[in-house]
Amino acid sequence: ISSSISSSISSSISSSSSSQHLFCSSLRGGRRKQRQNGFSGVVRSQGVRSSNSSSESELARERDEYFPSKVLWPGIEKTDAYLRQIDFRAKKSLGQNFMVQEKVLDKIVSYSDIKAGDRVLEIGSGTGNLTRYMLGQGAQVVCVEKDDRLFKAFCEEFQRDIQSEQLCVIHADILRWLLERERGKRTETEGSQEGEGESSSSSAAAKLSAMKFDKIVANLPFNITTDLLKFLLPRCADLFREANDGVPSGDVYLLLQDEAAQRLCNCAAGDSNYRAMNVLIDCYCSDREYLFKIDRKSFFPAPNVDGALVHFKLLHHEQALRSPDGREEDRLCVTSKQFQTFVNQCFSRRRKMLKNNIPTNMYDTESVAKAMEVMNLDAQTRPQDMSCHEYLGLLYRLQELKAKASSEEE
Repeated sequence: ISSSISSSISSSISSSSSSQHLFCSSLRGGRRKQRQNGFSGVVRSQGVRSSNSSSESELARERDEYFPSKVLWPGIEKTDAYLRQIDFRAKKSLGQNFMVQEKVLDKIVSYSDIKAGDRVLEIGSGTGNLTRYMLGQGAQVVCVEKDDRLFKAFCEEFQRDIQSEQLCVIHADILRWLLERERGKRTETEGSQEGEGESSSSSAAAKLSAMKFDKIVANLPFNITTDLLKFLLPRCADLFREANDGVPSGDVYLLLQDEAAQRLCNCAAGDSNYRAMNVLIDCYCSDREYLFKIDRKSFFPAPNVDGALVHFKLLHHEQALRSPDGREEDRLCVTSKQFQTFVNQCFSRRRKMLKNNIPTNMYDTESVAKAMEVMNLDAQTRPQDMSCHEYLGLLYRLQELKAKASSEEE
């Protein structure tokens, strides 16, 4: 009896293992067949993007069955098809993330209050999605685009608007173009002429050196946000034309990384995240506003973080750098370059005491201590504890002491 039972058990086990082996073999064969046929075995609903959607796209293109809406989120089809038509891949080094959601584009134009007759400087035109909306409002747009491939395709796409002079496209790096524009303005003032053999960007800068704008709108690469803001802040009078009240408009609308946008707009003196850039914005802007958050899926390719639209209302540099004491003789004692250099130096080591961050080759230790005493600042004050007015006041006092010491030496 026992031998018959054991033989039956062993036969059942062997049959079970063989069936299991056959099942696994068929499963592996099925997966192999699926891979050969070009299917991933994952079913997705329309408008949902998965981690391996790019591989699906490649397989679909090989079968001539590529439809972006099947593998990418809604709102991207036109931009994706356009980029594939010109055989374009976004460059990570340039921080290229194109806005593709029509609702967001419409919202940006609405919040920016772009209307007919406005002259707008757009930084980074990309595929022209935002440009179309601004042109549709009747604005005159000047675009600055760095990427060679996008510049060429953009000019072909918007040829009619360029011919009608409603749109001007400049092929240049924005920071270099702004510097060349500034130099061109100086040379025009001095009456000198440009030599032969200049680059296309410099010639465009010479032609546009006298042009001023009502608004600046930009979908910025996140890696140039700080550099561009530092350049724009003290140049309200140079970049913006005067409104009816005789004051430059100074309206700057930027698409930034959401975390940076909240830090720049919502941090105040005393906060742990208060930085040198906050001091400069508080000084040069009469108003700053976080407008709305933008989901990362509104961009293509999608970045790793959400974005946000912010608004900065720039002040004329003379008004921004006016002495906090209101003394007229001090009005232009401090230049924009001096102020930015001083603030950046004070924040060079954020956790250290302010007095220890100011090098002696800039201002001697005794002058720093005396100026802080005059300003009623504690000797242990740290950089994030001071407001922009206190920084400006401290710099004025230090300049006065330095000028006084120089006159005594003479």
